[in-house]
Amino acid sequence: MNSVELSDVMADFAGLIGRVEETGERLSVTDGGEPAGVLLPAADLAELEHFAQRVHGGPRPRPTAGRERPAGPERQGPYVLYAHADGVRMTFVRDRVTVAELRSVAELDWLEDKARTARQGYMDPKQAAAFEEFLARQPPVGDGIAWIAESWRGQEPFTVLEFLKGPTPEEAALAYGADPRDIADGLRLHQVRDKDEREGTDDLLDVLAFGAAGEWTWLGYHDVGLAFTRTLDPPPAHRITLTAIMAKGIYEFAYIKDGVHQNPTPPETGADARPEMYEIPWYTPGEPPFAPDAPLAFLNPHIRRAEEHTDWTDSIALFFAGLERAFALSLPQQALTTGQTPCAHPTPPH
Repeated sequence: MNSVELSDVMADFAGLIGRVEETGERLSVTDGGEPAGVLLPAADLAELEHFAQRVHGGPRPRPTAGRERPAGPERQGPYVLYAHADGVRMTFVRDRVTVAELRSVAELDWLEDKARTARQGYMDPKQAAAFEEFLARQPPVGDGIAWIAESWRGQEPFTVLEFLKGPTPEEAALAYGADPRDIADGLRLHQVRDKDEREGTDDLLDVLAFGAAGEWTWLGYHDVGLAFTRTLDPPPAHRITLTAIMAKGIYEFAYIKDGVHQNPTPPETGADARPEMYEIPWYTPGEPPFAPDAPLAFLNPHIRRAEEHTDWTDSIALFFAGLERAFALSLPQQALTTGQTPCAHPTPPH
């Protein structure tokens, strides 16, 4: 990147801006030999701003006014210079269209760092569609979750299944209010089952089972008496919740990404309208469950592939088979069946 002194920019900005506009190249600007900023094309800056705004974290560096600025716009040839109040930023306009801007080195570094992070997860619509099609053809990770659909329909082994990205299983269990002593002692699900059979108790209804599969932490529990708090701070980047209410025939799926509920919004929109849980019985095999423009539409090809390439016939199992392909969800079949998964009671009240 070529360098130019700020005094030269002010003396002949028409020639320099014309060069930036024509070549699309950036110019490093120095002030007395020290870095003062970067002059960059408006299109370049627009792209950085577009991606950087998608990433949260850290205040944007803003210089304090340290240089006298012109009293009004300055014109040279076809270009007009507008100086900003911070004494560093400058905007260059031709025919009322912004063509270039001067930004501080610190601010540009901040923008590029945030934009780089955002670009890593970005695909244009055609790329995204092709990638979703590729993922939909992949087999499930580990045991998948479709195997649990039949027993889950009858609320076995749990009423609620949750999958979280971010916290470890132990961190999630503690945040939900699990007894730290049970976690430290390594309590297992079969121990609770054996006690229930031996003593005629129902402790299995009051425990939280937990584990890890791939990039996900999973939790299983019966939400009896709201014994567990479901509180995580900060919230997980991804949360998938599957809830079975056998008595009412309600079987629900919810997905929250970066704090935003991805489920459909009810038609009665208003100030208090909230996205609703998707009821899995709404899904009819052979028909895409989500509208093409819905946030959850990316699940359609995965569920379609499950219909085409698995032996499942039950609608809940097929829906689960689609989820396991879309999100790489899995539950340890043998460990859950034999009760070897760790679990914990709620922390007793003081």
